Amino acid sequence: MKKYFNYAFAGAIALLGAVGFTSCSSNEDAADVNPNFNPETNEVYTNLVFNVSTSNQATTRQSSSATQATTSETFRGINNAALFTYKLGTDADGKHLAAAAVADKYIDLGTPLASGTITAAESHRVLEMSLPINTNTMLFYGKAPEGTASSAEATKGYSAYDLYGHLDDYTLASSTGENAGKDISTANFELGKRMTAANKTKYDEIKKLLGGVLTCIINTKIADVDHVALDAEHYGVAVAANEYPDVVTWANYANANGTSPVETTHELYALEVKLAEVYKALTTIQTSQGELRAGYGTAILHTIEDVWSVINSVQCATPFSKGEAVAKKLAELIHVEINKYFNGSVPMDGDNMGGAVTGVAFKPVSTMVSTFNADGLWPTDPHPTVAVDGIGSEDLSKFPMAYAVPSGAAHYDWDGTKKIFEYVTNYNTSSVGNAGGFTVESYLYPAELLYFGNSPLRVSGTEHKEPTYPNGVGNWKDDTKWSDDWVNNSHVVSTTRSVAMRNNINYGSALLKTTIGYKSATLKDNNHAIQKAKDPSIGNNDEPDKEITVDATSFQLVGLVIGGQYKKVGWDFTPKTTDNTQGYIYDKAIPDGANVIPGSVDTPSSPNYTLVFDNYKAGDGGQDVVYVALELKNNTGQDFYGKHSLIRNGDSFYLVGKLDPTNIAWDDLGQLSTDHPLPPYNDNGTSKEIVRVFMQDFMTTANFWFNETSLHEALLTVPDLRHSSLTLGLSVDMNWSTGITFDNVILGQ
Repeated sequence: MKKYFNYAFAGAIALLGAVGFTSCSSNEDAADVNPNFNPETNEVYTNLVFNVSTSNQATTRQSSSATQATTSETFRGINNAALFTYKLGTDADGKHLAAAAVADKYIDLGTPLASGTITAAESHRVLEMSLPINTNTMLFYGKAPEGTASSAEATKGYSAYDLYGHLDDYTLASSTGENAGKDISTANFELGKRMTAANKTKYDEIKKLLGGVLTCIINTKIADVDHVALDAEHYGVAVAANEYPDVVTWANYANANGTSPVETTHELYALEVKLAEVYKALTTIQTSQGELRAGYGTAILHTIEDVWSVINSVQCATPFSKGEAVAKKLAELIHVEINKYFNGSVPMDGDNMGGAVTGVAFKPVSTMVSTFNADGLWPTDPHPTVAVDGIGSEDLSKFPMAYAVPSGAAHYDWDGTKKIFEYVTNYNTSSVGNAGGFTVESYLYPAELLYFGNSPLRVSGTEHKEPTYPNGVGNWKDDTKWSDDWVNNSHVVSTTRSVAMRNNINYGSALLKTTIGYKSATLKDNNHAIQKAKDPSIGNNDEPDKEITVDATSFQLVGLVIGGQYKKVGWDFTPKTTDNTQGYIYDKAIPDGANVIPGSVDTPSSPNYTLVFDNYKAGDGGQDVVYVALELKNNTGQDFYGKHSLIRNGDSFYLVGKLDPTNIAWDDLGQLSTDHPLPPYNDNGTSKEIVRVFMQDFMTTANFWFNETSLHEALLTVPDLRHSSLTLGLSVDMNWSTGITFDNVILGQ
């Protein structure tokens, strides 16, 4: 979404300077001598004049370096523009439209300003049109033209929608009905949904496949043809078929008593402990405490790599008991099951026998689908079926990010009753600031760059040429910059020659500016709390948190997930009160510079900008707190513990920031709040002056910082299997060691 802010907006503010009208006659009294007045239509033919802000004056909310007309960047232009005219009673104090109403006239402006048409020296553009007599208020709408992604941006995975935002609907007024084209109560501006119907089909099938694969693996068992006698040569200990249960499941090792499923009066043997620990780590997901178990493609590969490594250490071990011999047999079957779906380098002989598995990758989708659909280890009826045609030849390592949604859009849970892993569909996202009812379809594109004007008029009986209009936002609002023949807060009459909107045209979108930095050069992970939870006997000074010394490469910002966004806004660019839902704006186009977190303490990153909608909440319940989840990548070269479990090196995770407007007063906004009446409006057209996190035409700044313990709250983890992979090495010395030597012992003495 970055091009907005280099080209257009790094500060959400009044951009267009003015709108004016001129006529060709000079007679102020007699309509019959004004050739531009049409008594049949009761309209005056005039000129519409735009004046675009070209400098950082007192009433702007952005620095001059971020004002598009004063930078080397090209002005993007305005299209889909329109005017609605109104006659709102008396002219006193100037009239602003306070509620949606049917307009007297709708004027389609098309593209009044093309790209590159505005410069600092020439900011006027003129359009000719007719205005109804007695018009004293106008609404203006427009948006920036859609951009395109360069080849370099496309290579990074950015679409034009990522860079410029996208609306699924831009409707100013319905084109049907009695008041077609003029009733702005039907206006609808709707944020674009990221997940397309076609991709949703693939997403659902991949969820079913990956959840099914994990389920079959975790339900591996010794039964039927696999239940055989175990020979001592291979298994270390001979075990007759009738010396262990007919069915031995992986879950049997995670029993509450901690006893061997083969020798039920004996505590778990070492190899059995490994199987138990892996099972419990995979199936213990603290959903009620906000744990998000990472289910995106690369996280699954990391999980399988860890599981497979532990299983390989068990299957290559030399058992010392019947229980361990059976554990080795089960591990061999788990290895076979994993190998049906994944490729990997598994050291099963040689000097590294039983070592860590590396190079884990998904097998072709067609292989995985056909294998799963026929896999007898699915524990319940009916056996789900995955449609290979619904997935195609997708690269599962890029799931679900290939569908323009964040990695956190794919996480799974464990159903302990059914013994199945299921990817979460309607998930509780309280961990990132909202609760209930959110699905992958709740992820939205950022807003587009929108323009809005709601203004009373200046009128003049004198014909004014382009050079006579004030230049710049500040001048346009300054009454002293206008000649004496102009009447402020007035209406159009038959003798009117020139008309201007009193207020500047401003942004209809809101803007979030974010930076991120470190408050501490050393960050601590959550190791102590996690180990303490596993073993309450651990002392307060035992198992200390890992300390990570940060530099400019330690963590990378890869995206922002912004909660509390209503999908639809209405005529005044505040959320619609009916038929509306909340979702997440996901901004993945983080530009170079903003994605780098400087290694120096108290040094923020370059800013990232995201266009959003105003999040005004109607009623008396107060304004919403907004949570922003920063999507980060672990580039530290090491794993660390987050809030619930492990963040692997190279994996993504989330840290959440809270934006609370509760203690901010309207007056804290200073003169910026009085530049023009900001929606929502009172009945008289004045602003209700209600502070919320995102306000149209305003830039909200959020400077996020890591403190020493921020990583304690890191979300989107994988199960921690590192302890389970530890191996106890034993060596048997077949030689007698030399003991005490008694020399020269004389018999009989």
